[in-house]
Amino acid sequence: MRVKLKRNKFIITAFLIISILTTSLLAGCIGKSVTTSAPARKYTIVQGNEIIDSQGVKWQIYQLRLTLDGGATFTIDLNLANSDKVDTWYTTEKPTSGGSVNFQVKAGTDVIYTAAGASATATGNTSDRLSFTAATANGTSYRLIFHNNLADKNSKETIFTEIIYPAKDPSEDSIFIPL
Repeated sequence: MRVKLKRNKFIITAFLIISILTTSLLAGCIGKSVTTSAPARKYTIVQGNEIIDSQGVKWQIYQLRLTLDGGATFTIDLNLANSDKVDTWYTTEKPTSGGSVNFQVKAGTDVIYTAAGASATATGNTSDRLSFTAATANGTSYRLIFHNNLADKNSKETIFTEIIYPAKDPSEDSIFIPL
């Protein structure tokens, strides 16, 4: 009987110590936030069409609506061949910020275009248009980059953009929108 009583005392004491330690550790975490979330970005494809111009050349047109929280970046990757011509433009919808969008085009790691007046610290623009021709020297991978320069994560910018580029064989993807 004595052995059973000592064992029960030991179990109860161990349970109490574990309970006190657990409560103390959890109480120290109350009110502290250790998780951070990246600024949100979302997109919708308004439309994607293939057209044929008057010379019989096939073109692919994508229209997208991007919504970026303050500080968020959105990239669109294009896989282009040498001499492929690309035409792109964007506009911010109802720009209440005075234009906080920074727009760049990169080929590999090289920046081949930055919107006039836009930098990481500048407010950026409310719209821009760019036409360029892919060159072998720059490679085949091009990246269109939109960035909301506003520091407040709750400051959303909605951007409408259109991208026109040569249509490829249906089995080849030319545009990639990273998740």
